[in-house]
Amino acid sequence: MTILELLEWGNNKLKGHRDIDAFTGDKLDSPMLDAEILLSHVLDESKSYLFTHLNEDVPAKKADLYQRMIKRRLKHEPVATIIGKKEFFKRDFAVNRFVLTPRPETEVLVENVLEISEENSGDTWFVDIGTGSGAIAVTMAAETKLPVIATDISPEALAIARQNTEEHKVTDLVDFKTGDTLVPIVKLFRQLKKIKQPLPENLILCANLPYLTTEQWEKAQPEVRDWEPKQALEAGSDGLDVYWVLFKQLAQHRSLLPKNLFILIEIDPSQTAAANKLIKHHFPEAELETKKDLAGLDRIIIASEF
Repeated sequence: MTILELLEWGNNKLKGHRDIDAFTGDKLDSPMLDAEILLSHVLDESKSYLFTHLNEDVPAKKADLYQRMIKRRLKHEPVATIIGKKEFFKRDFAVNRFVLTPRPETEVLVENVLEISEENSGDTWFVDIGTGSGAIAVTMAAETKLPVIATDISPEALAIARQNTEEHKVTDLVDFKTGDTLVPIVKLFRQLKKIKQPLPENLILCANLPYLTTEQWEKAQPEVRDWEPKQALEAGSDGLDVYWVLFKQLAQHRSLLPKNLFILIEIDPSQTAAANKLIKHHFPEAELETKKDLAGLDRIIIASEF
């Protein structure tokens, strides 16, 4: 079969693959795009290559592999999981079922981290709470060449994150810690103070923690609900359970951390008011700023000056 024939076959198969967002009613599928990405992966060529070689014959073994991938996609397995990678901030990251697939929305968080880093002089460390695939931590290290501490409760997630640091050659900059939310960071800074190790002047802490409500998770499309880890997605009736834990810990241990502390969290657009209230509950004097994603929706909250 030719490239054109395989693309048409894949597109026709996936046209019957329907997922509708339970909250917006939006159709979530992109049959031709999925077919293009899968065939590009099989051929190890760019998508532009496909369209300049439409009449080229595809070897039988590769055509068979592609058709098997289409069948996996028909069972709602995400494209990223099928090919084992996802692009984030112009880099490819290894992913599997143990980690959340990096989303374009999260690039806004990284962009703001980089801006804050550039605006503040002095030694700066980054902390990535709930690192998952390590996309945020690796990107910050690669872009700034500054140290990053990345934590996650899942050993399987940390294994993928370490793989990504090796791929992008930042193993010497990223220090992984196993543990829940802020616990490994508190332990580290206690040790540093005990041995009188000078602390960095600035600490930029980012967290893309679970923020789907239980209802949102239950009604999520199968690609999310059945193929990504629930503990990385769902966080109670209002979706803010894990952030409550994080900010409670921050309030309890604020004196351990550097004076200049910046916290960036990713949220669902519907949570802006509730998340601001949550932060103010623990840090009444905090200065808060909300940043929008590319769709113009509230996505990132920056807390500072506390």
